[in-house]
Amino acid sequence: MEEIIINFAKDIVSENILLSFIFFFISQSLQILFPPYPGDMVLILEGYLSELANLNIIIIIINAILATFISSVLLYKLGKKEDEKILQSKLIKYLFDVNKVDKLRKLFEKIGPLVIIISKFIPGIFSITMISAGIFKMKKRLVYISTLLVTSLHHIVLILLGKFLGENWTVIFNKINMYNKYIFILGIIGLAVYGGLHLLKKKLLT
Repeated sequence: MEEIIINFAKDIVSENILLSFIFFFISQSLQILFPPYPGDMVLILEGYLSELANLNIIIIIINAILATFISSVLLYKLGKKEDEKILQSKLIKYLFDVNKVDKLRKLFEKIGPLVIIISKFIPGIFSITMISAGIFKMKKRLVYISTLLVTSLHHIVLILLGKFLGENWTVIFNKINMYNKYIFILGIIGLAVYGGLHLLKKKLLT
């Protein structure tokens, strides 16, 4: 999929600048709404193509930040609206008892902005965090400010890296890809351990 996205982005930038910005906007939205989508790669690619096609780097950065921010707010509002449905779902009830849900609620009340900022640098977690911020009724102002700050920092760094590295942009992407794989593997191991301990606890209590 990554190779297809790269070739498509290169083709569209050379043919139509307006469509390029629309494609970049959709790409950043998909990274939030569909986390497996390689949004970080597209950010670096945007920086590289901005230099190659002489695109306005400021517009590219604003476009990317806006796409991520709007998508993140949509997830936050979804969590806020469907809070009880999500908390009462069979999956959540199976994985988390009442005490753990209360602990998560208190965590968002105390250090919600920090949770949002840290989650941006953990693959696949940011989207879940935004929904959780809505479920646990984190203050809108704090959600918006922390999301905008971390999104701006994250996007500016990756886009500028792509711009300054030029043809070598794939080097930083490969390093990020490796980091994501390690985090994913650790996450799977963590979930497996948590699931095993959860089942063991249930058996001991019955």
